[in-house]
Amino acid sequence: MKWYWGLYLALLAFMAPVVSAAEIYGSVYDLELNTLSQAVVEIDTTPKQVMVSQQGAYKFTVPPGNYIITARHAKLELLVKEPITVEEEGSYILDLILFPDLGLEEELLNETLELEEYEEPAPFPWWIVILLIIGIAIAWYWYKRRPAKEEKKEEKKAPKFDLEEIIAFIKKEGGRTTQKDLRKAIPHSEAKISLMIAELESQGKIKKIKKGRGNIIILQ
Repeated sequence: MKWYWGLYLALLAFMAPVVSAAEIYGSVYDLELNTLSQAVVEIDTTPKQVMVSQQGAYKFTVPPGNYIITARHAKLELLVKEPITVEEEGSYILDLILFPDLGLEEELLNETLELEEYEEPAPFPWWIVILLIIGIAIAWYWYKRRPAKEEKKEEKKAPKFDLEEIIAFIKKEGGRTTQKDLRKAIPHSEAKISLMIAELESQGKIKKIKKGRGNIIILQ
C-alpha cells in the first residue's frame, strides 16, 4: 500500500500546477492572413517553452503572469512579438500576425511599453504667474499714488492763501513782484500758484510780463 499512496501523491503534485494554470492558444498568420505552419513560437516562461506551429496553430500552458510570445519563420524571414498578461486561470486567445523581420517589431514593442509607463507631466502653475502680475500691478499703483498723497498732505498742513492775500502780498512788495518770490511766500505747488495768477489776470487785477525764464507780476 505504501508504494500506491506514494504514486498517488506524486500524481497530485504533478497535476497541481496544471490545474491552477491558464492556456494561451491561437493561430499564426502572414500579412495576407494565410496560416503559417513550421513557425517557431516561444513564450518567456521559466523555463522557456518552445513549439513549432502545426497547421498554423500553437498552445501554451502557463501560470498567471506577464509574458512575451515570440513567433518567427526563418525561411520566410518573418517575425512578431506580442505581450500578454494572464491574470487568472482560464483560456486566452492570441492570434499572431508575422511581419517582415526588419527589426521594427522590437522597436514597436518598446514604444508601446514606454507609452504605457509614460506619465503626463503636471500642468504649469499659471495661477502663480497671475498672482505675481496682480501683486506687481498693486505695488506699482500704490507707488504712483504715494507722491500725490504726500503733496496733498503738505498742502493740508500749509496755511491757506486766497486770491486777496496774493494781491496783499504784491502790494506789500510795492505793486510788483516775481512769480518766483510769490512761490516762495505762498506754500502751494507751482501749478496751483500759476492757476491763481491766471485767475487774477483774467479778472484784470494783475498783469503778467514774461522776463527771461521767469514772470513779473504787476498789480493793476
